[in-house]
Amino acid sequence: MTPAADLALSGRGAGDRGFLILFGFIVIVTLCALGFVLASLFLRWRNNRVARRWAGLEARWDPVMLDVLAGAAPAAALHALVRPPDHRWFVEFLLRYGRRIRGHERDVLSQLAAPYLYAVSGDLRHRSVERRAQAVQAIGQLGRAAYRAELVTALEDPAPIVVVIAAVALSREYRADDVRQVIKSVNRLELLTNRLLVSVLRRLGSESAWAFREVLGDSTQSAKLRTVAAKVLAHFNDQESGPFAVEAVDQTDDLDLRVAALQILERIGVAEHLPVVRRLAQDPAPAVRGAAIRILARVGEEQDLQRLVTALDDPVSWVAIHAAEGLRQSGRTDLLEQVAAAHRRRSSIIVSEVLFRDAG
Repeated sequence: MTPAADLALSGRGAGDRGFLILFGFIVIVTLCALGFVLASLFLRWRNNRVARRWAGLEARWDPVMLDVLAGAAPAAALHALVRPPDHRWFVEFLLRYGRRIRGHERDVLSQLAAPYLYAVSGDLRHRSVERRAQAVQAIGQLGRAAYRAELVTALEDPAPIVVVIAAVALSREYRADDVRQVIKSVNRLELLTNRLLVSVLRRLGSESAWAFREVLGDSTQSAKLRTVAAKVLAHFNDQESGPFAVEAVDQTDDLDLRVAALQILERIGVAEHLPVVRRLAQDPAPAVRGAAIRILARVGEEQDLQRLVTALDDPVSWVAIHAAEGLRQSGRTDLLEQVAAAHRRRSSIIVSEVLFRDAG
């Protein structure tokens, strides 16, 4: 065979391979597109099927449910309409009502749910986080004290969302020894913000303040948890937290914890803490100085007015603003007017803004 023929055959082979590769790629893309279409159609069919089933169940249960809640029909009348395959659906149906009603009717829901909660309680150990969270929500809202042990166990769940739901559920109806369990559990939720943790824990109510004082006074606890405890105590206006707050301010270098402890002193406003606050008004940290100035403005004595005037020249503007607001709220606008009249460039501008706002 001549060299020219060999070259022609080799070129043709390369072209065939390229065609086969292109054809295979087109087939794969086509199959993927077909798969996406089929999956979309399946999901749409399944969602429509679920919607139709819900519509049918609600049409069957809603009229009787309203009669039961109104006391016009016994619970047995509704139970008679719940078939075994629908037990899990019935629990979800009751949860939907639970989001809209309060008081005595919530107790009625718990009684209605009691025979059917077994259908979801088994999911507390499911490998799916979503299923575990849904189960905790169901037994937390509808199971009440009957499932307390399961809720306490859920506080050890590795998924933060499950822990938060369990903590909220326990906060509705808890025993004294549950408080420590709830606080201990949220200590593991490092990724959650302090604001969210405070919103969860303050649901425990001021009766649980003793536990938060324990945390605030325990230097072995994390600074984050002690900060959250301080914020909760400030929300409770807990009068017994003053010594714990003073100790925390003096013995820690964590800025967030120091400021949170000062928030307690600001809320309870006890004169015996003023010596500590006066010292902190000169603290190197602007956040601490600002918090101390706010306290002096709120509960300070006559001798503290000069400290507020001095703070008008603070290098951090918002500390100076707190001082100016404190003087204005104390009724000493005459001191502010003197500063404004002195035309000290920086403090005069701040004072003038506060006076103008007051005049407006």
